[in-house]
Amino acid sequence: MKKYTVYILMVSLLTACSKDFLNKEPHEFTDAVFWKTAEQAESALGGVYTPLQGEEALGGEEWCGMEAFSDIGYMNDNYSDFIAMTEFRAVQNTENDLSLNSYKSYYQVIKRANDVLYNVPDIEMDESQKTRILGEANFLLAFAYFQEVIRYGGVPIYDPANTESALVRATADQVWTVIETSLKSATTQLAFNHEEGRPGQGAAWGLLAKVYAYLGRWQDCKDAAEKVISSGKHNLYPVYSDLFTLEHDNESEMLWVLGARLNSYPITPILYLPNNVWGGTQPDNDEPVGEGWRLVSATNAFYNTYQPGDKRKKATVAKRNVDQVTYNGITATLIAPNNQSEVVCTKFMQPYAQSYTGWAAGLNVPALRYADILLLHAEAIMNLNGGGPENRTTGVAAAATSFNLVRERAGLDPIAAPTFNDLMYERKMELAFEGGDRHFDLVRWGLAAEVYNALPAEGTYKPKRTFVPATHNLLPYPQQEIDNSNESLKQNPGYN
Repeated sequence: MKKYTVYILMVSLLTACSKDFLNKEPHEFTDAVFWKTAEQAESALGGVYTPLQGEEALGGEEWCGMEAFSDIGYMNDNYSDFIAMTEFRAVQNTENDLSLNSYKSYYQVIKRANDVLYNVPDIEMDESQKTRILGEANFLLAFAYFQEVIRYGGVPIYDPANTESALVRATADQVWTVIETSLKSATTQLAFNHEEGRPGQGAAWGLLAKVYAYLGRWQDCKDAAEKVISSGKHNLYPVYSDLFTLEHDNESEMLWVLGARLNSYPITPILYLPNNVWGGTQPDNDEPVGEGWRLVSATNAFYNTYQPGDKRKKATVAKRNVDQVTYNGITATLIAPNNQSEVVCTKFMQPYAQSYTGWAAGLNVPALRYADILLLHAEAIMNLNGGGPENRTTGVAAAATSFNLVRERAGLDPIAAPTFNDLMYERKMELAFEGGDRHFDLVRWGLAAEVYNALPAEGTYKPKRTFVPATHNLLPYPQQEIDNSNESLKQNPGYN
């Protein structure tokens, strides 16, 4: 018998059938009574999704909090150790609530996905069902490793047959190889048509394009992106702001969303919602002042960088005493007196426009969008034709088609030969407050020091920062993980 535990997960009768697989609670059984039936395989797969639903992964704080590393956002709440990391002054990683728990959540996905991939092939069941289960497991494995490697570099590569594998950090290159291999398998195992909340073939090719962008493999990035583009299964939704509503949060633009349920996780909308929308000036209307966490907010500098006519501004941010918002059935000028900056992120506020419905509004988390893939496609073409971070003012006409689909949706005039500077603007505005892409883009472009070190302080909430690439391209490795391994896991360079 194998000497590791596996997870059996029970389906809640309270969940709608289309999202049953998201509502799982793990219980430990040995493989003597598990890994026998198709139902058990589906239950185990459902358990792979479970850690992503929590606050410290895609479902809440950590997904939102990563934006504080960039130049567009900051943390309102006093997570002092995490804030020290976002200000590039931390000497180690002792932030247990966000960083450590996030690391553990993604590593739980890695462990559970590997268990599925290790055991499900031996189960006698419908082959098409088995193939789909393995495809989802491969995608989720790659996604979790991707989140870990862009934050920490090399992490342990889990092997179900060798429990000691969790105590040795692999190199970043080795982790990237696992990610690529898993996604290539997923592209052959998944279909473009898929159930809400599950990844399809478009998500696998899309994430693979993103992986190749991080690796600087531009022809591979272009080819993978074109698999999505040429499929005809994904399109930009015409109204940007409506993507982040309960009615449209699963449009074909969403290559993969983390499925949500009312009164359960994820809790993303409440994390951005101000906790005092009106400053107490509106009549008593159930919850008149706001019930938000306002964990992460926007900077004034970000607000001021929108180009005139960019529709994404109104859909993403609002400024105190300037912009109107709708909350709990009232439309009025934002007050938000408890916000440190004058600007709040309103991108995910629409579920509360007509009524406050509690901490979990049921809004899906946009984990991977078609707009991202179009911009990666344009970026790949730029890099293949003399553009890129080192030639930021070089126009590349061949990149215009994909680039302008995103730009024109935002209400801006097309650019015949977009430059890399143009691409930087589009990615910054298009993907703002969606899991930290802005920061990781700047790091992979080698431009984080140039951008961050030139920014003046904005109040006490976004001080002047000094970014040193040799250290700050990666976060410090969670200290508790190092301690628990008896220091077989080593800290990243530049940290204690």
